[in-house]
Amino acid sequence: MGRHGDRAAVPPTPWYARAGRAALRWLGRLALGALAGAVVLGATSWAGTSWESARALGAGAAVLVVVASALAATVPAPRDPTPPGRADDRDGRPPPA
Repeated sequence: MGRHGDRAAVPPTPWYARAGRAALRWLGRLALGALAGAVVLGATSWAGTSWESARALGAGAAVLVVVASALAATVPAPRDPTPPGRADDRDGRPPPA
């Protein structure tokens, strides 16, 4: 019935599969943040910054990377590009929206 009546019913994904995928996503974000924090900590302490300042900068970089990667996951995917050679694309520019 309705607009989506001709589609086959897809069973919902079990809760444990959804929880596992979410945990893996966050684990990757945390690992990336830890790596960024470690690099900043190493670079700033090597440059002669005090240990407390280097630790604070490393922690700040780690938090910033985790938040930025979580925020980037909310951005929608780009639209599919217009294939070349369409009749309404004679001058090489995309058609007006």
